[in-house]
Amino acid sequence: MTHVMKAYGFYDPKKEQDLPPFEEEELPVPEPKKRELLVEVKAVALNPTDFATRMMKKSSDDSFTILGRDVAGIVVSTGEDVTLFKEGDEVFYPGTPNNEGAQADYHIVDERMVSIKPKNLSFEEAAALPLTALTSYEVIHDRLKLFSLADKPSDVTVLIVGAAGGVGSIACQLALNYGFNVVGTASREESTEHVKSLGVNFVIDHTKPFKDQLKEHGLTTIDAVFLAARSDDNIKEAARVVKPQGQLCTLLPITKPLPGAFFGKSLTLSYELMYTRSVYGTDDWIKQHEYLTELKNQVEQGFITSTLSTVFEEMNTETLTEAYRQLQTEHTVGKIVLKHN
Repeated sequence: MTHVMKAYGFYDPKKEQDLPPFEEEELPVPEPKKRELLVEVKAVALNPTDFATRMMKKSSDDSFTILGRDVAGIVVSTGEDVTLFKEGDEVFYPGTPNNEGAQADYHIVDERMVSIKPKNLSFEEAAALPLTALTSYEVIHDRLKLFSLADKPSDVTVLIVGAAGGVGSIACQLALNYGFNVVGTASREESTEHVKSLGVNFVIDHTKPFKDQLKEHGLTTIDAVFLAARSDDNIKEAARVVKPQGQLCTLLPITKPLPGAFFGKSLTLSYELMYTRSVYGTDDWIKQHEYLTELKNQVEQGFITSTLSTVFEEMNTETLTEAYRQLQTEHTVGKIVLKHN
């Protein structure tokens, strides 16, 4: 195996520009340690968190920054403590801020956030799933704790704000598969049709008051709300419709004062950041492997479909620039993936 690899990234993030100036570099291939895998990268999906990584880079940091934290590839070597995988396994996973990104020939990842790739998906289709799916599993099981809200999932109604986005699309599918009632929000005709295509029967417009729209569907209150997009803009309306002592979870920081309904209704607000377990090495980190394995099984059984929408057939500085330009519009439906051979 070669000892060097091509990687694509930047030294200076050029925060004053719309996009970073991507460069190609030749770097040493990293060596896996302890529970780490070295993966030959076959496909990488783009995420809004990539922009956050760029903007958080300090001016004093002169290292080469590589983006990309949604990956599918082949295990080529393992650390001494790895027990879940072997060389030759086809895998998919999200990355972590603790490691460099995967827009390179090879990538390092801890086995506790990895699963075998679904057999019925290409590398590109698989790369579109891990980050959004893990986020959705954690919201359903660990943050909103939807299974604890009633004896039967069919007695629970969850409102997913931003249901057409990458996370929202997967969250809708998972919640429906588990038997929960799902109401989604969307504001454009294209995004509304996308949400309906996922099996969501009730779709409301998050740019208009929620309560009257829900009444049209025979709903007076919601058991739980997942704010998967524009949390600041929608938290007031969400608090109005969630039942007393209800649950809300947000993907984004709330920067405005919480509405008074949070106090009057004794509402619970939780945050979801899929990177928490990996960044802090929590004792329950293995849950991410378990959730991804459940996802693999659901995909192979036909219950979950990939949210892949756009594929760039090659990874280089030009295609990365164009791919991130598309992502930056915030009008993409589904995931953008770069193929890597």
